[in-house]
Amino acid sequence: MERHTSLDREDTLLRYRLYTLVLIALLSVACDRVGEIVIVPEFDFTYSFENDLEGWYGSGVDLGTPAVEWSMTRSSEHSSLGSASAALTLDNASGAAKVWLEREFDVQPERAYDVQLSFDLGTSDHSGTEPWRVLAGAHTTPPTEAADLAIQDPTSSGAGSGVTFVQKNYTLRATADEEGHLYLVVGVWGTSLGARGYFVDNVHVFFTRVSPSS
Repeated sequence: MERHTSLDREDTLLRYRLYTLVLIALLSVACDRVGEIVIVPEFDFTYSFENDLEGWYGSGVDLGTPAVEWSMTRSSEHSSLGSASAALTLDNASGAAKVWLEREFDVQPERAYDVQLSFDLGTSDHSGTEPWRVLAGAHTTPPTEAADLAIQDPTSSGAGSGVTFVQKNYTLRATADEEGHLYLVVGVWGTSLGARGYFVDNVHVFFTRVSPSS
């Protein structure tokens, strides 16, 4: 008949405790990994326009009668990061033109995303100058009229002279189309007559998938 000594029992208990500790450690690591999936952006992009416009292109609405002159180009005239930026110019003859940089992003089809969008806006709209308005939005389809646009805060720097860069930060939400496309917009709404120029640099874009319960 097999006999179990107290030493055998202590060894069995020690093994059981060791297995329990290992299991707890593995579960802890698994939980940490799940947490990372929730808080880490699914997509993370940065644009500084050092070599080209990096997929961004110009668009606008309310450019008709009277005819509005505008442009969106890469410029080495002013920058907040590196030696170049994207420049928007607008001769706002209509007093209501909206022009912007736009870019298409590929994400998961028909999924909602929270988009953290930040960029440096180079502006000469200081105190004493009537500011225009910033356009910054995330869209399922490219905007084609003013009602589609997300209008944000004023273009004013609040202080300074010449071109001053101010950081803009926005939290946006949009749902991708059935092919997985989302469109980001960064620009200005000309709320008064006159010609002005703005510079966009150091663009950061973070996409985080929205939980179905959100």
